[in-house]
Amino acid sequence: MDRRSFLAMSALAATSPVIGASGQAAAAAAAPAPSTKPAARLDRIAQAMRASRMALDFDGTRFSNAAYDWLLQRGSEAHAFLLGEEHGIAENPKLAAQLFTALVPSGYRYVVVEISPPMAEVLDGIARAQGSPGLRDALGSPDTRVAFFGLKEEADWLAQARSAVPKSANVIWGIDYEVIADRYLIARLKKGRKPAAAAAALSRLEAASAASWARYDATHNPQFIFSFAGDPRLVQALRSAWPGADPDSAAIMDTLEQTFAINALFVAGKGYDSNLLRSKFMRRNLLRYWRSKRREDRVFFKMGASHLTRGESFLTDIFDIGTMVPELVAERGDESFNLMVLPGSGTQTANMDPTQFRYVPGNRNQYGEGMDLFDNSIIPGKFTIFPTAPLRPIASSAGGEVPMPLWKAIHGFDAVLVLTGSHPSTNL
Repeated sequence: MDRRSFLAMSALAATSPVIGASGQAAAAAAAPAPSTKPAARLDRIAQAMRASRMALDFDGTRFSNAAYDWLLQRGSEAHAFLLGEEHGIAENPKLAAQLFTALVPSGYRYVVVEISPPMAEVLDGIARAQGSPGLRDALGSPDTRVAFFGLKEEADWLAQARSAVPKSANVIWGIDYEVIADRYLIARLKKGRKPAAAAAALSRLEAASAASWARYDATHNPQFIFSFAGDPRLVQALRSAWPGADPDSAAIMDTLEQTFAINALFVAGKGYDSNLLRSKFMRRNLLRYWRSKRREDRVFFKMGASHLTRGESFLTDIFDIGTMVPELVAERGDESFNLMVLPGSGTQTANMDPTQFRYVPGNRNQYGEGMDLFDNSIIPGKFTIFPTAPLRPIASSAGGEVPMPLWKAIHGFDAVLVLTGSHPSTNL
């Protein structure tokens, strides 16, 4: 199970009201009489899905046909391609790698993923110099592994994206916090000159990290993963003692401090606040990259679907990257394209077991009420793309006739791709 699943359960527990028997009776008495209208509207949406759906061919290695050409066309017309996924699908990073490579001639130069800025720089350098073998080694090492990329297909996608733009100095943008690689980042902070007070503060931070990881190694209890156990005040003290830190060290300290603060809220049961702080950090990191790029350069995002929803996000109910990017692009008179990618019905995805840092097959995340309409409307035995523009005039939110998850998918993405018969990703 990955952190997104933990957060979803935490948010659900925190927001679910406790109702006694009398309250249940009152709620039942106040409930409106059953109506056939929602079913009728959902039937119309399903009919529109079937009328506009497209089969996407995949031979195990390459995607092809008119549906794939449609994705390329939409990407070439956009200045940002946002691929919002359910994590752990083997076929999806293969699609991302093929799409990004094919879109480079249209001006795509960067990929945005859920890793921290300092580790993105490290992995970009390794991928540029050593390709997929070097990147696999780094992502399989305890000190340099990062969340969501301990999978063969994900490592290969990053390597292929990096090789698709060989002349760029930096292709991989990391905008997230850092879940696992704190030991590597702390080791980097030890290099170079710094005030004696900063060296002492860094020693305290390193000792706390070592002690926490030692407890994790002894117990395999995820609460001792240092990103969840660390105290942001340790990094605040280091930053105060090191006011003239070089940019790389400053970025590492910022990442560590924000990571500890985000996860401290999560551990305290404040899931919404944790997600909100994480989103603010991600948006700030993205803006720093965005302002440094040339106007004509285009950007490809591959992140969790909740992050890339246009409008209020799935699971976390905040306005995230998927809302911010279309506005940044629109400011310059351009457009973006948001694609939601889901595993097929009855399939499994690779879910992280934080007690072992291994990924194990597990049940897919259904994303909520009404989303089964996509599964039920696929072309049998085929990867199926559903453009959402034809569905929007029908999918009104008035009267609560359309379940909110389905409404978010239709209005928050420009297309939904169901990977029928997909497979869980595999461990490095």
